[in-house]
Amino acid sequence: MITSASGARLAALTKELLNRWQQTRQCWMDAKAREFEERYLLELESTVRSATNAISNLESILRKVRSDCE
Repeated sequence: MITSASGARLAALTKELLNRWQQTRQCWMDAKAREFEERYLLELESTVRSATNAISNLESILRKVRSDCE
């Protein structure tokens, strides 16, 4: 289904972003780096987790609707 592919892609891209951030953190270790991480990346990770859960729930609902309409 399109929704599961979208959720998986979102999760994979977020994981790649966070991996690259960890690489960046090896060189960028000041207060602004910590601020950036706390302000944006921690929230992003949490929001993406919520979004992928919502996408999964939506996919279940859509599957049931399709089944009920057949």
